[in-house]
Amino acid sequence: MSAAHASRFTEGPITPTLLRFALPLLATNFLHSLAGTWGAIWVGQSLGANALTAVATASVILYMMMGAAMGIGTAAAVAIGQSLGAGDVPAVKRVVGSALAFVMVFSVAVAVAGWLLTPALVGWIGTPEPAREFTTVHLRWTCLSMPSIFTYLVMTMVMRGTGDSKTPFKFTLLWISLSLLLGPLLITGSLGLPRLGIAGLGLGNLLANAAALGALVVFVYTQRLPIALHGDDLRHLRPDPALLSLLVRRGLPMALETLLVQGSYFTLLSMVNGYGAATAAAYSGAAQLWVFVQMPSNALAMSMSAMAAMNIGAGHWPRVEKIALRGCSMSFLIACTATAGVYALGDLPLRLFIPAGGAVLEQAWRINLVALWGWIALSASMGLFAIMRGNGAMLAPMLIFGLTMWVFRVPFALLLRPLLGEAAIWWSFPFGSITSALLALAYYRWGRWRERGLMLAEVTAPLEEVHVGE
Repeated sequence: MSAAHASRFTEGPITPTLLRFALPLLATNFLHSLAGTWGAIWVGQSLGANALTAVATASVILYMMMGAAMGIGTAAAVAIGQSLGAGDVPAVKRVVGSALAFVMVFSVAVAVAGWLLTPALVGWIGTPEPAREFTTVHLRWTCLSMPSIFTYLVMTMVMRGTGDSKTPFKFTLLWISLSLLLGPLLITGSLGLPRLGIAGLGLGNLLANAAALGALVVFVYTQRLPIALHGDDLRHLRPDPALLSLLVRRGLPMALETLLVQGSYFTLLSMVNGYGAATAAAYSGAAQLWVFVQMPSNALAMSMSAMAAMNIGAGHWPRVEKIALRGCSMSFLIACTATAGVYALGDLPLRLFIPAGGAVLEQAWRINLVALWGWIALSASMGLFAIMRGNGAMLAPMLIFGLTMWVFRVPFALLLRPLLGEAAIWWSFPFGSITSALLALAYYRWGRWRERGLMLAEVTAPLEEVHVGE
């Protein structure tokens, strides 16, 4: 994408542009959730409810570790969007090289550490004994998939930073399609393949993602996209220290935010596990539906951030305010609709993961009655934080989420458990979401996030020296 092509983000109609950019993102999120749901269905129905606990546990840990990749990817996407808005196309390749170099080294280190520490981690969180072996096996396979998943994630994030959300969707479709096919085949041993049980889910996802990553790399280079590093551009994989430091510093709050948020879920999951295998399975089944309510808000937030970054780079601040208002309004309405739809279907969606007629299914339905609607409030937080991140303001969202999770949500569950029992855990979710939305609105209105300069202004001198050599 060229700087001229970015004009539709800085000059065109706001609502249609947001929706056009968000739809591939929404479809991508839906596919990811579908793959997770599909795998959970096969695991729950083929291996039992205890195996379903393993899926939920591995997902929490994967998202925790994914924080660093998302942080560097978010910082890189903002820098790229601002650079395109300002007409500085050569800076794109420098940012891409630094981001990819960081994530490849980091992901390998995390994968090795995760494999070695898995048994201790499974015991530390109090995983119920019937689910421990399932959880250990699945978590180790999840760790092995981290290098390819994290690299793929950063590549798609920088592509979206250029305003291209369609290409990542196409290759994610390949990834998910292969995952939907390979996971069940390897779990059950169909078509002559080995019957791997819970290991088949992780192996299938690893093979599918590696294939999509390889195909995406080939496409980027054959099409000579702006993020492709050819010839002399490969030197950017040995990044300029000042640029890498900038990306890491701006990405670190996002990484810490993910750790804080997922860490709170981890803590709550430990509380859930303390109530036994049935409650853990009910929670895991209920949580499978939460992602579908959150998906539209997440997609709109990513499109709002990309659009805001380009407009900030171009100096169009009144337009940024309109993006915030219209994006948050759409996100709120869609979240309300999705929540109402899930409630209207009753326990039917839960039966995909949990056999009908049992106490686990009834408990999962009660969990959703309490917790599901809270994600509506979170949609407002996501939209407002996305606009702030479009100007490189990463610290405030992290601090607000940290405050929400560890000062409000987790203490709420701990303090009220003697009174409400396990229901205190379920009520902590809407309580945390509402406090997060109120704090986000206050900081968006009165905070100083608008006063920041463009991200790459901090490393202008080194970049200008390279321009002269080129």
